[in-house]
Amino acid sequence: MAVTLRDIAKKLDISHVTVSLVLNDRRDVTISDETRARVTEMAQKMGYRPNHAARALAKGRTQMLALWMASPSKLYYGKVFETLYALIRAAGYETVFCLADYADSSRKPYDWPVDGIIAVDTYELVGKFELPRGIPVVTLGSHAESRSDSVTVDIFGGATKATQHLVDIGCERIAHVTTQRPLSERTGRSAAYKSVLKTAGMKPEIIPCEPGGALKVRESVAAYIKRHGLPDGIFCYSDDFGFATMRALADLGYQVGKDCAIIGFDNVVEAELSTPSLSSVAQPLDDLCRVGMHFLLNRIREPHLERQVSSISMSLVERESTNRS
Repeated sequence: MAVTLRDIAKKLDISHVTVSLVLNDRRDVTISDETRARVTEMAQKMGYRPNHAARALAKGRTQMLALWMASPSKLYYGKVFETLYALIRAAGYETVFCLADYADSSRKPYDWPVDGIIAVDTYELVGKFELPRGIPVVTLGSHAESRSDSVTVDIFGGATKATQHLVDIGCERIAHVTTQRPLSERTGRSAAYKSVLKTAGMKPEIIPCEPGGALKVRESVAAYIKRHGLPDGIFCYSDDFGFATMRALADLGYQVGKDCAIIGFDNVVEAELSTPSLSSVAQPLDDLCRVGMHFLLNRIREPHLERQVSSISMSLVERESTNRS
C-alpha cells in the first residue's frame, strides 16, 4: 500500500498539512529547518512517492518541460541534453523529449501537456508554427526567435575566430567542411568563413557533406581530396565533422597538423581526448543552458514579463590539430 502524507504525519506526530507543505517545498510558510529535515528523512525512510497527477491537478500544472532539439546521439547535443535534463530535475520538473526532425516536422513539443518548452537550434522549425498560447517557450541557439524569450550564441564570431586562426598560422588554402542543409549559410559559420577568406584574398572551398553522420563526412572529405588535392587548412562545421575529417586524412596517409591544420566547432570533451587533440571553438554550453532555464522559470512564474534576451560569446581553444610545427 502506498505511503500517504497522513502516514508520515502520524509517525512524526505533526499535522499532515505541515508534511504536505514541506514535501511540496513551500517556502512561503514558516516551518523550522529541523521539522523540514525530519519530514524529508521520514518520507525517504517510509518510501513515500509523490502523486504527480494529483499535484498537477492541485497546481494547475503538469510539472513537465519539453526539450525540442536534435538527437542526443550527436556529441554536442548529447551534452546539451544532459545539462538541461539536470537543470530541469533540479527545478522540480520532469522532461519530455521531442526530436527536432527536419524531414518530419509534424511532431511538435506542445502536442504533450507541458508547462514550458526549451527549443535548441530549432530556428527553422519554430518559424513554421504558431507558438502555443499559454505555454512559455525559450529558444537557444544561433538565432533569436522574436516571439519568445531567447538565448543566442555568437556563431558568426566563433566561426570568424576559427577561420582567422587558420589564416594566422599560415594556411594558404582553407576549406570548409559543412552540412548541406540550407540553414548552414545563415547560421554564421559559412558566412564568417567566406568573410575572413575574402579579407585575406583567398578563394573559398566548400566541402558539402550528405546527411548520414560521421561516416558520410569521412567519405565526402576523402572524395573531395582525391579530386581536388589536400587543402592546408580545414574549418569543420562541428567537432563530429572534425573527427571524421581527421580520419579521412589518416586514411589517405596524411598527418593532421603537419600536412593540414584542422579546427572543429563546439569543443566537446572528446576534442581534448582525440589523437591528435582537436582545436575547436568553445560553445558556452553551461551558460547557454543555465540562462535559458532561468528565463523559462521566470516566464512560468511571471507570464507578463518583458521579453528576455541574452547573447553569449565563444572562445578559441588551440590544440594539436592546428600545430604546424
